[in-house]
Order: sequence, then structure tokens, then C-alpha cells
Amino acid sequence: MKKLVVLCLLFPCLVVQSNEIMEDYFDIAANYATYGKYKDAIQYLDKILEIEPSNYDAVELKNIILRAGNPGTKSYLSTNNKNVREALTYKKQGEKNKIITALSTNPDDFWSCYLLADFYLSNNEYTSAIDYYKKAISLKPNYAQSYLGLAQSYTGIKDYKNALDNINKYLPYDKNADIAYAIRAELNLQLGNITQAENDINKALDIEENISYLLIEAKILYSKGDYETAREKLNILSKNVQTSEVYKYLGLCDYALSDYTNALLNLDKAIILSDEDNTLNTTYNEIKSKLGNQ
Repeated sequence: MKKLVVLCLLFPCLVVQSNEIMEDYFDIAANYATYGKYKDAIQYLDKILEIEPSNYDAVELKNIILRAGNPGTKSYLSTNNKNVREALTYKKQGEKNKIITALSTNPDDFWSCYLLADFYLSNNEYTSAIDYYKKAISLKPNYAQSYLGLAQSYTGIKDYKNALDNINKYLPYDKNADIAYAIRAELNLQLGNITQAENDINKALDIEENISYLLIEAKILYSKGDYETAREKLNILSKNVQTSEVYKYLGLCDYALSDYTNALLNLDKAIILSDEDNTLNTTYNEIKSKLGNQ
């Protein structure tokens, strides 16, 4: 809900009428506000107000953000946009089909398209999410979050090239977006661009040391052939994160280091936690065979 609070308050009523630097600051502030990063948003609004203290849009947006912390604040969209108002009501009731119907009523409404795309993405319905993010972009090409959502949706269907194209469209709007650098690192890793992947994950980790980013870092180290370092990092992660992917890469590092016993143990854990990776069984049997020949 934090994301929706300001998202539903801000638009479509605010447009900065000033020079390009202040327009960039305003876009960055709006993007931060949309994702609940209110302090960061206010910092950029204050930069605008340092240049132009009487800038109405910056003052108004800052006031909206400050009011957003008040639980009694009413959403602009939920009050004035019938489709969104109905969708929010159905969301509280858990009526998935009615949410879709409400937001699909007006295909030319940007916020209906964008929120419907977000809804599909949150439910892992990536193809539908892609369709609606594209519609949202056609209606409002400069709204950065549409490109981020589109990149995440393409990633969901493993279309890494289109995902990379869209994350590259997002980053100019927010050059301090750790999640965007982390996504791009994963995409570059999948596309075999190891050097670029390493640069991106380092940027993400410089901004925030997130556990999911540390896993991407370990995967990149494995892909580089630095199995010792990768295993050290994965071993630390495994104490707090017991997922199939962590154990998979632990097992692969063990295998590369000829530690077949631990490789089998870790791949066995990975297979138990997830049966989606068919290559694991083949690798597991290879290791078992080698261990039997020792």
C-alpha cells in the first residue's frame, strides 16, 4: 500500500513548468515518492525550491508527500477516478476478477492501465502485465515506473533482451535506483555479459547491501570462475537464506572445486526445495557417478 499512497495522490494534475534540470529533479522526486521513498523525494524537491522558491508544483508535491503520512489522507485517484475507486474496493474484498473488470473498463485511462499492469505483475501473469505496461507507456511515455515494471515482466518470461532494453530506459530517470542496477546485473549475467553484470551489482551494493543482491554477486563470481569466493559468500548467505538457488550455486561451486560429497548434499537440498530446474538432476547424477568412481 505504501507505493499506492502517493501514486494515487500525485497525478495527473502536476506538471513542472521550468528548465530541464528542475524537470529532471521533479521526475526523480515523483519516482521516489511513488515507491514510498519520501525522504529522497523531498531532497530533490528542496533542490528545486533552492533554485526557484516559488515553484508551485514543487511546493504542492512536497505538501502532498508530507500529508501522505497522515492515515486520514484521501487519495486523489480513489476519490476522483471511478475505476480506481472500484478496484481498490474489490481489492479489499479479495475480488480478483472484479479488480480486472474495473480497471479494464477504460482502456484509454493511463492509471487504469498502469495499475492493472502492476496487478498482473504482482500475480506473476507476465504476458498480461507486458500488454498493459505497453498501453500505459503509449498513454504516458515519460512515466519511468512503467519501464521498470515492463523490465520485470519480460524477466518473468525470460525475455532478457527486451528486459534489458527497458531497464536501460528506466535508469536515466533514477540513477540511484539500486533495484534497477541489480535487475540489470541479473539480465547481463543471463545474457553472458559478465563484466557489465559485475559493474552493475557493485553499483547496487554500493547503494544498499540487500541479500538478493548478494546472491546475484555470488552467481556472477561463479560465472567468472572464482569458485572459492563465490562459495564463501554463498555459505554466509545460506545461514539466513535457505532457498533452492542458494543451495544450487553452493553445490555447483563444490562441484567445480571437486568437493563431490558437499556438492551432492547441496544439490540434493536444491532439488528438494524446487523441481523446476531439470538440469540439476543431470548434474547430481554426474557428481554421484564421479563420487562412486573414487
